[in-house]
Amino acid sequence: MQVPAARSLWVAAALWLALSPALAQQPERAPVLFGATRASLVLIPGAEATQALAAHRPAAITAGTPAEAELLRQCADGQSQHPQAERGFLWSVATLGWRVFLHPLAVSVHDELQKYAKVSGASASGDYYRASDAGGGTAAVSSRISCLRFTRFAGESDSEEVALDFVVSVRLDAARDAIRLRPLRLFVSQSGAKSVDGHYSVAIAVRAASVWRDEFAGHQGPVFEQTVATEGVDLKAGSFLKYYPTDADSGTRVPIVPISYGADRTHDFGRTEFTVSACELGTQPATLKLLAEMLPDPNQNLGQLVIAAALAGAKLPP
Repeated sequence: MQVPAARSLWVAAALWLALSPALAQQPERAPVLFGATRASLVLIPGAEATQALAAHRPAAITAGTPAEAELLRQCADGQSQHPQAERGFLWSVATLGWRVFLHPLAVSVHDELQKYAKVSGASASGDYYRASDAGGGTAAVSSRISCLRFTRFAGESDSEEVALDFVVSVRLDAARDAIRLRPLRLFVSQSGAKSVDGHYSVAIAVRAASVWRDEFAGHQGPVFEQTVATEGVDLKAGSFLKYYPTDADSGTRVPIVPISYGADRTHDFGRTEFTVSACELGTQPATLKLLAEMLPDPNQNLGQLVIAAALAGAKLPP
């Protein structure tokens, strides 16, 4: 049954008065953006796996356990590699901001709702393929980047406390005609978003972009973008830790990094930029959600990652 416009406005006004004074006094702002977070992404060649996984190890994770040993085995291949520099950065996620052209009530409500969602991300570049002594175009390719490690630190200052840590395998599949994205470990000690009950939905995506050339022209663009993990997380009782299956059929097959025509395979090759993004959604107050439903549609644009996180929330028990 539809609510008449006058009644709808009256109920909206009543709900508005029931909200906190701080919310009611917020000025109109447009556009509204998610805040910045501090995160880093490390590309892990096999020989550097021990060092890369030991740095900033979350306090709740114990080194030497069978699960950690299996994680190390998945990321280490025992072959010599060149050092890989990492690059972390603050990412203010504007793509998921709501551009609001409404009256101050709608602006304030949606501004408050955004505190229950946080998106963070980081990128790093490196040569995906390992050099070969054969060097010819017919030699079998081998991946030199075995894993990616994404870490979101607590707060926006120089804190070294790990709030979210995710490791994913990016090795070539057995047939070497695709990459198999396989999540290995997810740790969450505190969310970047608010929640009224300590329940959160988390979705994590991996993206790869590359530059390559065929015989006649150069190309630049994405290779793949895939959501690799969605979890319902309950932080009321403490931190969340999950290890994923590592069998050969686990994970998702995605396109292989293109190999340039005539590439010099005596050196590492296949320059690729990897990006990992994490979306965290907390449980929103029922009053705010009801009020937002009654107000005019702000034409919000939710990306696939946010939708995946929302679906992960259905896994949590009531």
